[in-house]
Amino acid sequence: MYFRMAVLILGIFCVGTAELSPSGMLGELSHDLLVTIPTAGLLVTVYALTVVIGGPIVTAITTRVRRKRLLVLLLLVSVAGNITCALAPTFVLLLLGRMITAVTQGTFMAVCVVTAGNMADGRKKGSAVAGTQLGVNLATVLGVPFGTLVAQQIDWRATFGSVAVLALITSVLILIAIPDDGKATERTPVRHELRAVAKWQVIGTVFATVLCSGGMFSLITYMVPLLTDIGGLPAMWVPAVLLAYGVGSIVGNFIGGRCANHSVEATVVWLSWTLAAVCVLYWFAAPSTVGSAVLLVLFSVATFALIPGLQVRILTIAADAPTLSLTVNMAAFALGAALGSWAGGQVIALGFGVRAVTLAAAAFSALGALLIGQVVLLSRRRFTGVSSNDPADAEEAELLDLPVSPNVSTGACR
Repeated sequence: MYFRMAVLILGIFCVGTAELSPSGMLGELSHDLLVTIPTAGLLVTVYALTVVIGGPIVTAITTRVRRKRLLVLLLLVSVAGNITCALAPTFVLLLLGRMITAVTQGTFMAVCVVTAGNMADGRKKGSAVAGTQLGVNLATVLGVPFGTLVAQQIDWRATFGSVAVLALITSVLILIAIPDDGKATERTPVRHELRAVAKWQVIGTVFATVLCSGGMFSLITYMVPLLTDIGGLPAMWVPAVLLAYGVGSIVGNFIGGRCANHSVEATVVWLSWTLAAVCVLYWFAAPSTVGSAVLLVLFSVATFALIPGLQVRILTIAADAPTLSLTVNMAAFALGAALGSWAGGQVIALGFGVRAVTLAAAAFSALGALLIGQVVLLSRRRFTGVSSNDPADAEEAELLDLPVSPNVSTGACR
């Protein structure tokens, strides 16, 4: 079981590294391909948009493919995309390679989560599903710093080539280690899922996720120029700071998970405001080499602390539509990534400078926090006074951590 989980985590690590690696080597990409930094940032924007649009389409057309075969097929397509990136002679072809890679991400990660849950015992299913997210954390901790180091010491093409080789090895490991349960991805009635998702609690939280993700990626996309051009950090130290950033993501993920265990509602409200505040503080600290590095790590902690709460909330309030809610959740983060990376590039292109990206990130995060607060407030007004004699509403209120009486505590972390 542990080896099988490790293989799935390795697969997600490959996909996550492919997604995030351009953020650590925008300078090398822009210099070699003769484009501006904001134009190079489109590698993140286009990737995210492809996940949003292509993910549901790929999921729909592969519902009858057995999960094990689908995992291998999707990973091989990702290999082809990364090879295209590594060999691309022009920026346009590099974008095409990114799109080939991105179109597989949503479905691959969703199938990994379902496969992990099915491999685990009933009592350990939740832990197995949560464990797959370690692949994303490792991509942040190890993948991005390693990719940046390779780009600096060898060439940015070697970074994409390395990911392609590792993904190819992982596809072989999936063939060897992952059992073939003979099942395809389940086809759930669309009408049923749409009814579960088409309510303001879900829609409002999805929009808030888009805004908060926009704040995250406004800054994430341009974090290296912030460190080097504004903070004056020597290029040789960038991988070390990105490694610290990755460690911060693991710490934040742990904190966010613990907080969400106590109160999902309070967690998403307070941590979204915390993210906005950290982005504002980053604007003040950006000209300092040490201050910029420290705030980037704090930003990582705040970002990855918020993500589990947003995921848990969406999956909880749309529990009757697990397939669609998981797809919508991934699409929301990807759409926010596209919006944020594009907005950050526009801020720079309009002459406000790289430093102003931190304020754009703060604005997105604050708007997301306001929307989350509004959705939570409506929830509490609806469920205040719900009694145990109303089983359906009482159960929903308990799942959402909403008060069944006016005196229920709302503390986030205890």
